[in-house]
Amino acid sequence: MEKAPSYKSDKFECPHCKVIAQQYWFDASSAARRTNFVIEHTFLNYRTKIQDYQQKTIQSFIENCRASIEADVKGSIPASFSIATCAACENITLWIDRTLIYPKKISLPQPNGDMDEDIKSLFHEAAIIFMDSPKGATALLRLALQKLLKQIGESGKDINNDIKALVAKGLSQKIQQALDILRVVGNHAVHPGQIDLDDNSEVALKLFQILNFIAEEMITKPKELEGLYNNIIPATTKEHIKQRDGKQ
Repeated sequence: MEKAPSYKSDKFECPHCKVIAQQYWFDASSAARRTNFVIEHTFLNYRTKIQDYQQKTIQSFIENCRASIEADVKGSIPASFSIATCAACENITLWIDRTLIYPKKISLPQPNGDMDEDIKSLFHEAAIIFMDSPKGATALLRLALQKLLKQIGESGKDINNDIKALVAKGLSQKIQQALDILRVVGNHAVHPGQIDLDDNSEVALKLFQILNFIAEEMITKPKELEGLYNNIIPATTKEHIKQRDGKQ
């Protein structure tokens, strides 16, 4: 199960090793915090061995150190800069202004081979821009769904009406739900709403799988079944089946 890299997430799929692993974050705040932690605990052991009247002096020294360290660290490390280290492979991801800068790659599925070429092209284009713009990728996948509905025989003009027509024809609930997920999230990418795709790239990532699922269920599986029927059932038996079903 994919878990797209997201800013300050404790765990995500590492772009280097492809493992969903714990991520250890470093930025100006965490650097200052860790440095102060070391200093305070170093003096904690020392303070247990000295007289009470010296405690205030040491406490004052530690507080001065804390303020100085925070100022120095934050002055030398940009506030927009963050690094996450993967617990599995120990490689880093580099983030600037909450955006993944390095490496700009993530494993995404290939488009279903039975989709029309223009739909595959939209799928690939969405994959290319996904890390930079989950919202843009989602909008492209919505357009791909619109074209996919046309490929399977609907109008391709209004996704909601096309889904309604398919339901009237006996569409299964799981496919209807997949269609509506992609429709609703895609609408929020085009028209801002309650789903914030910029801060929830995992939702956009799932849409690649959902589009493939829809194509698999509505194009690939029926195509495979039709091929088996045509290749396995003898012609005379097909005629008998037609007669049975009143199709002649």
